[in-house]
Amino acid sequence: MFNAPPKSVVDIAGNYDIKKLKDLFSVIGSPDKTLDFLRTMLTSFEDIVSEWFDQEFLKAPLARLASELGAPPSQKNLAIGAIMMAMRHNPGMARPRGGTGALTKALLNLVQSSGGVVLTEQAVEKVLVDDGRAAGVRVKGGTEYRATRGVISNIDAKRLFLHLIDASDADAADPDLRERLERRIVNNNDSLLKIDLALSEPLRFPHHNHQDKYLIGSVLIADSVRQIEVAHSDPILGKIPDSDPSMYVVMPTALDPSMAPEGKHTLWIEFFAPYEIAGAEGTGLNGTGWTDELKNKVADRCIDKLAEYAPNIKNAIIARRVESPAELSARLGSFKGNHYHIDMTLEQMIFLRPLPELANYKTPIEGLFLTGAGTHPGGSISGMPGRNCARVFLHAQQPIAQTRSGCAEVSQINGRICLPNCLGCRQSLFLSFLWVTGHWVGGSACPARDSASYTFM
Repeated sequence: MFNAPPKSVVDIAGNYDIKKLKDLFSVIGSPDKTLDFLRTMLTSFEDIVSEWFDQEFLKAPLARLASELGAPPSQKNLAIGAIMMAMRHNPGMARPRGGTGALTKALLNLVQSSGGVVLTEQAVEKVLVDDGRAAGVRVKGGTEYRATRGVISNIDAKRLFLHLIDASDADAADPDLRERLERRIVNNNDSLLKIDLALSEPLRFPHHNHQDKYLIGSVLIADSVRQIEVAHSDPILGKIPDSDPSMYVVMPTALDPSMAPEGKHTLWIEFFAPYEIAGAEGTGLNGTGWTDELKNKVADRCIDKLAEYAPNIKNAIIARRVESPAELSARLGSFKGNHYHIDMTLEQMIFLRPLPELANYKTPIEGLFLTGAGTHPGGSISGMPGRNCARVFLHAQQPIAQTRSGCAEVSQINGRICLPNCLGCRQSLFLSFLWVTGHWVGGSACPARDSASYTFM
């Protein structure tokens, strides 16, 4: 289901073989199983973990992982987070050697080897529409790039239709779309503060039977389900949940030493925080209330908390960089700090993402396609939004010739790619027409500050 356009029955059915059908019917085979599955999808993740587990040391980190979708574990219909966790085991997760940037480089080489042109530092200011059809883009400075086959956008639908397309063009295509995007799409103010550290030595967990293999995966600081609840409900209200921080920690060099000088390490911390701080609206960076002093104060508290588990961290820090939600949002081009473009809750997933009329990657404007984290199946490094969009794009060019193997032909199309020097945007745009993996919208290693990105051919 994830690996197909969500409104295409043919494509969805094509993903199922006998084994997958058996797996499906093992979950929803009988009427009672189907109803139980529906009940599970409508309940909260907190209810699910309480149904299956008793110990807090298990429930808390599971709740933390489920809440990565951007909502507290008590929120109803967040059970989809359980599915996301299952996918960490099957089909599993992997990291490219050299970091996510190495994947970007590989994709760049592939595009260039097929005759593609990549433009960076080209902030798109407007999508050009001629006679109801997407005709290209205009970048900052006035240069226009014209498209012959179409425009593929991987920014969120709100910014695309409310900020980068003339209202008259959008209204001519669908007079209700702009208001539906403005009023119906939910972003709950839950964003990220990111801390990058250079370390002289790896983390050590002396109170928890330390083993180096623990550092290969992710480290979750999650003491209780209640702590996770506060960590995600406070940001919705504009509060910073830093009195007892919960966080997600990764030390990439534990698995890939090539990412730091010999004997040294890198580490990043993901801490959920509000994009806009209550009572400080209109102040700070971009009117969000965030300042350098505040972000560093919050970072200090996060490191203090981590030191309760890994006491050596403070003496191991060589350098650090802290990005507030406002800064990270500006660098990634995420609308109001939402790195998934829109919340990944059930009412905004599958054929409802971002809206039913946009869910199959086409838009009401002919020749304009939408991909990225705000489309099915959502954010993370999967490549699926781009691959799915590529299939729809190809079908639009040759409706009769749509096949599964057709996706491989996209890389042979001689065209031009226009996108900013942004890791997350770059990857998903490549994937808009290359059948490979690697769609990312998170906050770990994006070097640019551009606000919009497009593919046009």
